[in-house]
Amino acid sequence: MKGFFLQDLKRSFLNKGFLAGLIAVTWILVSGAFHAPLNRSRSSYFIMLEIFAASGFTPFAAIFPVLAYASVFCEEYSSGYFIMIISRMSLVKFGIIRIITVALSGGVMLAIPFFIAMSIVYCCGIPGIPAGSDQGLMAGKALISYIENYGEWYIFFWKIVLGFLFGCTWALAGLAFAVWMPNKYVALLAPFVLYEAMWLALGEVPVLNPIYLMRGDDLNNYPLSGFMECVYILLAASLVLQGLKRRYQDG
Repeated sequence: MKGFFLQDLKRSFLNKGFLAGLIAVTWILVSGAFHAPLNRSRSSYFIMLEIFAASGFTPFAAIFPVLAYASVFCEEYSSGYFIMIISRMSLVKFGIIRIITVALSGGVMLAIPFFIAMSIVYCCGIPGIPAGSDQGLMAGKALISYIENYGEWYIFFWKIVLGFLFGCTWALAGLAFAVWMPNKYVALLAPFVLYEAMWLALGEVPVLNPIYLMRGDDLNNYPLSGFMECVYILLAASLVLQGLKRRYQDG
């Protein structure tokens, strides 16, 4: 089991989809940073808004995590590899390993660009509560209390965590579609369609709306955003295990 896990983990990162998604997300977020002056003349929060809100990344964020490893199951199922593996280990063990490797590939794909973006935010902006022309940007936001009580590291940490959990969620959503409908194009496109549908349908229920959970600012509560993303991760993982059981029964 350990050998298979390490092999599967390696495959989940060392593929063209992961590299393409990582480069694309990094380029989008870093490009967003250049919409703001990066000479420490504006607040860090202003640059953060330019990167995560004004860049246009958020509405399309669910596209990227599925690119790495979520759809590989479709090929494994059609080639018979899935049945061969299940003959050597239990279905549950295979499911848990694949859930972990897919989630990690999607999560890391977003966490690294988020780390780079947040580094730009604090290296090129004025940290702390915005003053001057940026003074009203954080009015009524929980970020003020976060900075006052915990410091800048708290925001830096949670931004990366929320990005990682978001990547895990939608990579697993892609895997869930793959095991229930083993078609590569469905696995790649259906999560984005679901994401957009949830965005529109849950506009009045921000605590359930996935587009609000990634940034945390819209929900005005980083820990709650992280908790809700974990709920979605568990839901997606449960659907994956149920789908694998069905695939095994169907042969």
